[in-house]
Amino acid sequence: MAANLEPEISLPWLIRLRWMFLAGQALALVVGWRIGVALSWPPFVAGLGLGAASNAALALGLRSRRARWSTAPMIGGLLLLDTALLTVLLAASGGPMNPFTVLYLVYITLSAVVLSARWTALVALLCASGFGLLFVLPTPGGGAADPHAGHAGHAGHAIPGAADGAGFEYHLQGMWVAFVLATGLTAFFVGRISRAIAAQREQIAQLREAGARNARLAALTTLAAGAAHELGSPLSTIAVAAHEAALRAARLPECEPLAEDLRLILLECDRCQEILGKMGARAAATEDDAEPLDAATLVERIREHLGEARAARVELTAAAPRLRLRVPSEQLVQSVVAMIRNALDASGPEDRVAVEISQSADAVRIAVVDRGAGIPAELLPRIGEPFFTTKQPGRGLGLGVFLARAFFESRGGGLTIESLPGVGTRTTMHLPMQGAAA
Repeated sequence: MAANLEPEISLPWLIRLRWMFLAGQALALVVGWRIGVALSWPPFVAGLGLGAASNAALALGLRSRRARWSTAPMIGGLLLLDTALLTVLLAASGGPMNPFTVLYLVYITLSAVVLSARWTALVALLCASGFGLLFVLPTPGGGAADPHAGHAGHAGHAIPGAADGAGFEYHLQGMWVAFVLATGLTAFFVGRISRAIAAQREQIAQLREAGARNARLAALTTLAAGAAHELGSPLSTIAVAAHEAALRAARLPECEPLAEDLRLILLECDRCQEILGKMGARAAATEDDAEPLDAATLVERIREHLGEARAARVELTAAAPRLRLRVPSEQLVQSVVAMIRNALDASGPEDRVAVEISQSADAVRIAVVDRGAGIPAELLPRIGEPFFTTKQPGRGLGLGVFLARAFFESRGGGLTIESLPGVGTRTTMHLPMQGAAA
């Protein structure tokens, strides 16, 4: 989780927390001195001074640095340093009998919230070791914290029950065991809760992104359906007039160049009608359009949509003899064919494109692999944005990947693109079996 936290959010809060901790320790020092608690002044003051100096340096560094710090190592190192300083302060002010030993759990909780499990385990181990070390270090006003040392309590009075050596020894051992258990449980449960919250936030972000993409798709397809309806009649009129003019011009030898231009107009009208028809069909497609589709039929439909010339350059393999899909077949075929055409356009005239259809226990995958020029790394994140294309002007609208990804994601699947410049591109489309199988 810590890798996702911004330094400007977590580090300033940690700086404030450390100032509060140091102020609390300084106040405890004054109160202890007033009521006569035995203290080891040199290590206590040295620990406070080191903590204050490190926090001041951190605050100045965070304010002056323009570059972002790596969050996890910085926060992890600070928590390890603070754990060691807390051990020094506790050893100088009562050892294991100091009630402020509970602050160890604060550091463990902080690490579980903002750091990875590995950092949390390291902080927890240091806390457990530091708390155990307090039992063997000499304490102010006496020796080590054992039943025979006459461990001094507040104002130098012996702790009740200290005469019972065996019982007090068991009590100290039980304190350490209980602390280790509390450490482990705190790290585990707080870490699990933090990771669950992080996963939930990531899920919400993905849902928002999918919702925005679906909204763009709905607006685009609705616009396409309206455009297909409104432009259908004018395009048909232009096509009929161009056809009649081309027939008449063809009868006159001197009008042959004009006839060629008119035939080009006819081709472009057909292309416009085809594009609008496909996009309008996507807008009107519903779940009722789903039909059973096996691997052999899918391969055949793909070849039909590609045409003979393009299909000759495609190696189609289907390693899914038992594949049975129930999806809107026209949308599926159009999405796959759009990716194949992109691969063919990116490849050389003699290069071939491989299409692999495979099936696992939980998903159906269709991979399109080409050996073209590849996509530059800086452009790869933008592939799939509406109207963004790497093709030459007039060779594409930049909608193929966007519409294909929208289709697969609407069925619970997805589309991923991997590319290396000079090596080629691999586009992988997948559908989950529970959402695709009949």
